[in-house]
Amino acid sequence: MRDDKDPGTFELALPRKRGRPPKFGYAMSDAQRAARYRARRAGQANHADVRKCSDMVLLDKIRGAIRGKDPELTGFLVHVLWQRYPLQLK
Repeated sequence: MRDDKDPGTFELALPRKRGRPPKFGYAMSDAQRAARYRARRAGQANHADVRKCSDMVLLDKIRGAIRGKDPELTGFLVHVLWQRYPLQLK
């Protein structure tokens, strides 16, 4: 604690807690963190543009297209994924 009226006192640099600071002011449980992750993925899965969704959502869509036996959609989605990571030959 520092006295504002005394110019000779300094703020003590106390050691901080280890790890990343909590996002919402409190530590989330593993279940809460997983629920947020699943909700974020489900939200991305509903977007019309597959070029802007995350890799995991794109893989989920590929898996669904394979399960639905839609070769055209599967080929398109695999092509989108392939465009993200072009092969670099040395």
